[in-house]
Amino acid sequence: MPSSRRDAENLRAFCADVFEDDGVNPSEDKRIDARRNNKRDRKLDQLCKQVEQILQLVFGATNVPGDARIASVEPAPNAGRLRVTVAVQSGCNLSEFREALDRCKGYLRTEVAESISRRRAPELVFTINTYDLDPIADPTDNKESDHA
Repeated sequence: MPSSRRDAENLRAFCADVFEDDGVNPSEDKRIDARRNNKRDRKLDQLCKQVEQILQLVFGATNVPGDARIASVEPAPNAGRLRVTVAVQSGCNLSEFREALDRCKGYLRTEVAESISRRRAPELVFTINTYDLDPIADPTDNKESDHA
């Protein structure tokens, strides 16, 4: 008799009703993984907020031209790589800004690494958004998007 048939007979002997998930290892249960994946990770949110605060403090000390500020930091796709959205005025030359941002990328990552307590510093990927100089406008609104 095959072992799978023998296992099924043993299961029936120990319980009144046999269901499809009987005899399944709980660590392999797909429903538990689905619940974990739907829940937002609190530690990841803390890391993004902390990196955003650090970059806002340090960004002014860089030699990046134009009026730019950090709009947001979010995981891309996890804590090993973070997407930093930089808001820049629409009159700024984006190619010069991108070059200056590429030159200071290592410095920014070093400052983040010194300020957070993690084994490895996350890689920083920059996205540039432009905005018009309007006192009512929100600089996080996407008028034009460019990846650095």
